[in-house]
Amino acid sequence: MKRLLLFFFFLVNTICLAQVDKYEELIAQAGLFHLQKEHSKAIEKFEEALSVKSLDALNSYKLAGAYSLAGNSDQAFYYLNQAIEIGSTEADLLAIDSYFDTLRNNFPEKWKQLELKANEKEKQYEKKLKLPELRRQINSMTYEDQKLRMKRIQTADSEEIQLLNQQINTSDLRNLNEARKIIKQNGWPKISDIGKDAQNNFWLIVQHADQDVRFQKWALSEMEKYLRTNEIDLENYAFLHDRVQCNLNYKQLYGTQVIWTQNGMANGFRPILKENLVDKRRKSLKLLPLRIYALTYGFDYQQISSRQAKVNENRDLKLTKQLVDSAKTSYKEKEFQKTYDYYNTASAIMGGMNEEQNYEAAVLFAKIYNSTNEEQYRSIALDFLTLQYYRGKLKHKKLMSQKEFKSFYDQERWIEIVKNLN
Repeated sequence: MKRLLLFFFFLVNTICLAQVDKYEELIAQAGLFHLQKEHSKAIEKFEEALSVKSLDALNSYKLAGAYSLAGNSDQAFYYLNQAIEIGSTEADLLAIDSYFDTLRNNFPEKWKQLELKANEKEKQYEKKLKLPELRRQINSMTYEDQKLRMKRIQTADSEEIQLLNQQINTSDLRNLNEARKIIKQNGWPKISDIGKDAQNNFWLIVQHADQDVRFQKWALSEMEKYLRTNEIDLENYAFLHDRVQCNLNYKQLYGTQVIWTQNGMANGFRPILKENLVDKRRKSLKLLPLRIYALTYGFDYQQISSRQAKVNENRDLKLTKQLVDSAKTSYKEKEFQKTYDYYNTASAIMGGMNEEQNYEAAVLFAKIYNSTNEEQYRSIALDFLTLQYYRGKLKHKKLMSQKEFKSFYDQERWIEIVKNLN
């Protein structure tokens, strides 16, 4: 009897896990179709998922958007109301979300009632938060940014696109400066301070601040202080961690960064360190396996073995060494363009060149610049130094004692590096 009960428990547990996996697969596929505005396919996948279990607030909101695009206003309003009832808290998002343009324009009274309900729900939610004003500030920053990006997607006029790109760049810089002030004053804003929605929006601003990797590193370090609490979204942490790693030309840990193709789709992941362990690391943050996550970008993925992961990493290191050796040989033969090309290729291999190789490359290109006075060589030397600076691998004393860099002293990038080194 005991053996029979154990078998029964194992069977039930296996079936439950299979249902969870199936649900997550369907949600991932539905999310991609929703992003691509392929409403019929999105609805089909969401409805399949509903046959397994109920949707959360976010996916109810997405399904409402798909029904709105499909012209089914009754179902769109039904799932929007459901999203609000079970946890959707961003009332202002409704005012700008283009998925619901049809509902706003064709059913103004019904839409007004929905907005009133959403606003009341949001007021109740804000009463639980310590910094509701900061929440509103962050959400406002994000919504203004989203409006510009939506306009760019919807227009085909080249002059308007150029103008919108300029406005988006200005908005990104303004948001970056505001985000810097917020962290300086509050540290990483906690969920109990500003709520899940505003923290997600704040993370999005930081995630897109690729023009300032030092800021991203700082923000990540502030976020890490709450890693063992319930005050941050662990998926957002994984995204920002990987984003910083990739921006520093290291391999990522959690597999959140993909190789984009088009229309919200990708064809693979950017290089992952010890890729055979990626699902173990993801599980530690309560993230879905990479196989399911890949479906949100429209491609299939199978986890690789430890042997294959080692083969891949050794291949990258071997290729890097070959390119660096070829660059040094070309330098000795005074074939400076080849030197440039070999090092440029080697530097594109994530996790390839180590700290010593990066610094050697900077010195070598400084020597080439000093003998040729060709700007491309000084520029790439500063690229290597800047990377080392962002990584925190440069020392002021060593840098200033390197006589090859004296011709760099009037360069803005050099001045920026030196003034911030100990």
